[in-house]
Amino acid sequence: MDRDAGPEMAVLMAASRPPDPGRGAGTAAAGAGQGGGATPPSQRTPGPAEPAAAGRAAPVDPDRLFELARLNKMLGVLPLAPAALPPGCGGLAPRLLQVHLQTVAMNRRAMTVTLEVVEALRPLRHVVLKGPFQQLAVHGHANRRPSGDIDLYVAPRDRARAAALLEGLGFRPTEAERALWWIRFLGEQHFQRAADGAVVDLHHRLQQVGLPAWQRAGQVLDRAETRMQDGVAVPVPAAIDGCLLLAVQLAKALLAHEPCGWAVAELAHWLVQLTPNDWQRLWQAATAAGQDRTLALAMALVTACYGPLRLADGGPATPPIAAPRGLPDDPALLRDLVFQPWRRQRSGMAAPSDATEARPGATRRRQMLRMLAQGRPHVLVIEAARAVLSPLVLNRLIRRTETSGSDPRPPS
Repeated sequence: MDRDAGPEMAVLMAASRPPDPGRGAGTAAAGAGQGGGATPPSQRTPGPAEPAAAGRAAPVDPDRLFELARLNKMLGVLPLAPAALPPGCGGLAPRLLQVHLQTVAMNRRAMTVTLEVVEALRPLRHVVLKGPFQQLAVHGHANRRPSGDIDLYVAPRDRARAAALLEGLGFRPTEAERALWWIRFLGEQHFQRAADGAVVDLHHRLQQVGLPAWQRAGQVLDRAETRMQDGVAVPVPAAIDGCLLLAVQLAKALLAHEPCGWAVAELAHWLVQLTPNDWQRLWQAATAAGQDRTLALAMALVTACYGPLRLADGGPATPPIAAPRGLPDDPALLRDLVFQPWRRQRSGMAAPSDATEARPGATRRRQMLRMLAQGRPHVLVIEAARAVLSPLVLNRLIRRTETSGSDPRPPS
């Protein structure tokens, strides 16, 4: 376990205790039984991710703890030694050791392929997103969580050339029949190599459909830093861009109703390493990218989970803008949306109504976009239109493939 994993352990342990039958049991049970979003860790809905009420704390349920950590990609937080685990959870140690060994092997393979790809893409400006290299930057080691795919970002004008270089390494585009959708709407393309099964996600946009576009994304390449690994210079995002990317990841997870404890924890660890100057640059970069409200939303989630943060010099990490209007201010609700969103299927980010019950996913998209595009009506219109068109184009491509058996090649 990381030496700095105490806050994550506290939150996971609180969430892994049996629910208080006198508080919100009906809502929790109803949320756990609904379709969509994440699958609950067990048939017994986990309790709220907050400290137990005054008095003797309920024991931690080991199965809940394991499943909650697994769904939130936080198994690497749990200690491997039986004696270091919470009382009654020592039996998890063999499973945790197996996961750790699998993670080490998977991430070692990912790093090896990453070095090969980075060398091939040397003629182009690019950065390696996520994965073991981000974990190295944040935690000092590369095995906090497993990373299978390799994520790269290049400028849009370099996408076709980067794709050609990947093909020179034996990678081939996947889902060619949906290439138009992946490239035009999602801003990425997936490649796989038959020889070893390695997968590369080639991004030429940093946006998520239904969220505000990342403006001036080329500045991420301008600010890129280099991390040496086995004699290879690996370009990675600067710390401030790593924070912004995690903020977008959190907004995406809320949109999809997926557990995202790993992203909140990683953002918290990165933020406390920033100097006051870094903190100022982070918000300047967020504003220039049109992601300031997204960052404010992410900060609200971090604070709800771990309390107010302090920067590297001990000063408070106080956002210069408030959390977006419409975001709940109940910390317990926000913690649940992060760690166990199935408990809040009905409450979400707005009170239930006939309309929200009918199309909860569409409602969340509209709410999220309105929150993050406040004061920028043109962004709201453009991204709302893109969000509507995306599934329409995808469905049309699927129908065309089913009826004609065509296999259109990726557009250049």
